[in-house]
Amino acid sequence: MDSKSENEMAKEQWYFFWGMLVILISVALMLGVKKFDLLKVRPDQRLTYKVVEGKKLTLHAFAPLTSTTTASSSPAVLLFHGGRWLYGNPRAFYPQCQYFADKGYHCFSVQYRLGANNRVDVRELMEDTRDAFSYLKDHASELNIDPDKIIAGGGSSGGQLAATLGTASSRPAGLLLYNPILDLSPGKPDHHLVKEYWKSVSPYHLIDELTPPTLILVGSEDPEVPLPTAQGYCDSLHSHGRRCDLAVYKGQSHGFFNQEVYMEKTNFRALEFLNSLSL
Repeated sequence: MDSKSENEMAKEQWYFFWGMLVILISVALMLGVKKFDLLKVRPDQRLTYKVVEGKKLTLHAFAPLTSTTTASSSPAVLLFHGGRWLYGNPRAFYPQCQYFADKGYHCFSVQYRLGANNRVDVRELMEDTRDAFSYLKDHASELNIDPDKIIAGGGSSGGQLAATLGTASSRPAGLLLYNPILDLSPGKPDHHLVKEYWKSVSPYHLIDELTPPTLILVGSEDPEVPLPTAQGYCDSLHSHGRRCDLAVYKGQSHGFFNQEVYMEKTNFRALEFLNSLSL
């Protein structure tokens, strides 16, 4: 090989190296910008709704950019994060809250007590759920919220908390449930965590004629919330004369709604549901 060919080969290798470097830098910058955008999602304020053993529990509040109505007060969405009642935090629903706030809804992502060492009393968490809801109703005027237009929602175990709120003495105007834990009877996932009192915390077994209109978003391959469970829950609601919409995402498993492409789809579907409630 002559020196000219060697020089040309070295030059090609040099161009290839710099081309790949430019591509890698571009990808890194794109990922960095995306991560920075996510980090910019912050609540407008944090409201303490109760204090337990000296620890403040807060609502991470996102204010609406514009009102969805001409009234002085606006509807609100109250969201509970998942994590088997043992882990997780309100940041999990920041993207959804920002989306709903951009569409004119108040949105609150709730901090609540968590269990530890694979032990939890879900009944205590349900107390936090009711207290968070009561706080919004009691402070509706100062928060510019319509107390009769509060929708509760959540994902997985947080969906269970929201769903049981729909059976309390004071109920939300609707339920927005992302792959929610609905059936805690023997043989079902997570039954072992609540086996001593499962009937009092299993949403499927608490349905009645006043359960709010409900939207369930679930993946067809979810091992935690099998499709027949979600369908059975909706069927039971229908048998009680109540509304239940079931949105099934083919091939998706538990927590799918946090993936970017499905977050966009589920946000749009959730907004359709909220708007259909004529709030």
